[in-house]
Amino acid sequence: MKKEFDFVVPKIKLNRKDNLKLREKILSITNEERKILVINKSTLWHIRKNLLEGKMPKIYEKILLKIQ
Repeated sequence: MKKEFDFVVPKIKLNRKDNLKLREKILSITNEERKILVINKSTLWHIRKNLLEGKMPKIYEKILLKIQ
């Protein structure tokens, strides 16, 4: 006698904390725009690196205010 199993697959909901518009804006900032916004080159590099790797970037309020 075979037993049958019923598996329930829960629905997964992803909660994103980053804004897609902000993400696109960060990835599209040019070097000239970065200088005008007074954002350090390495700061923008690390934020972009984390975005491209699919990680949640840590953006401090000071930088966030400059970008928005």
